[in-house]
Amino acid sequence: MRALITGASGCLGRALIPELAAQGWDLRTTARTPVDLPGFVAARLERDDLAPLVEGVDAIFHCAAMSGGWGSPQAFHEANVTATRRLLDAARVTGVARFVFASTPSLYADGTDRAQLSEDAPLPARALSPYASTKRQAEALVLAQDGPALRCTAIRPRAIYGRHDRALLPRLRAVLARGVLPLIAGGRAQIDLTHRSDAARAMRLAAAGPGGRVWNVTSGEVFAFRDLAALVCDRGGYDPRRVPMPYGLAYALAGASERAALLFGKGEPALTRQAVVSLGRSLTLDIRAARRDLGYVPQVTLKEGLDECFA
Repeated sequence: MRALITGASGCLGRALIPELAAQGWDLRTTARTPVDLPGFVAARLERDDLAPLVEGVDAIFHCAAMSGGWGSPQAFHEANVTATRRLLDAARVTGVARFVFASTPSLYADGTDRAQLSEDAPLPARALSPYASTKRQAEALVLAQDGPALRCTAIRPRAIYGRHDRALLPRLRAVLARGVLPLIAGGRAQIDLTHRSDAARAMRLAAAGPGGRVWNVTSGEVFAFRDLAALVCDRGGYDPRRVPMPYGLAYALAGASERAALLFGKGEPALTRQAVVSLGRSLTLDIRAARRDLGYVPQVTLKEGLDECFA
């Protein structure tokens, strides 16, 4: 069987390559810019002709996305919604049998503490960021297209990290290297993470799961942010000054930083409101459905994952 991996140059996409290859899949990979990966074809999913890209493919693992807490709503919509819609259209026309979408738990975030959420937990009436909003729209598009000819499923992996991570741990390490660690709400927020290989395995298992379904995925451990930061400090030899910061003050400062960045065209500010919500409010997931439906079992502990990141 042949699989297409979109966003193949990213953390999850790269982890999917050995995961699928070990199961005998023939691989085609794609990303926006050329990279040395198996069967690679450069493509802009939001505008290129996708028929040649998906022709002869049995399954699409759609990992490509514009992520993060900063950028224009239009850019997020094109990268996350338009690209997903066009890929689904091409999949139907060319007879692709399976479509697995990498969604996000960011769509659960509402600015409050939320613990052990199941897949049917209420979603906020208004998403807190363009990223969460457009990924929610894209997930809905995918699940709505499920049918006998094209089985569509999705996972919501929490905070993917590991080799090739360009977001979570690299940003935390950059903050620690500056010597000051802001602890929003005292760093008490509870978070769970997902090692890249666990997320990749969940994507593979979801391809064979019941159609029209979405599953929460983590590596099965929950940490307070301050404890996670302490582990990274210990592993990397960092000794920052810890500065407690009330949540309301951090959110206000982030809002002011975003307005200044827009006004002066400085690019992404050091602190965004999405980052404040992510680091200052608890968000943890119940993964019992993935265990039950997919046979998913987390295999990489945070200690093992950090060993990889600092190798």
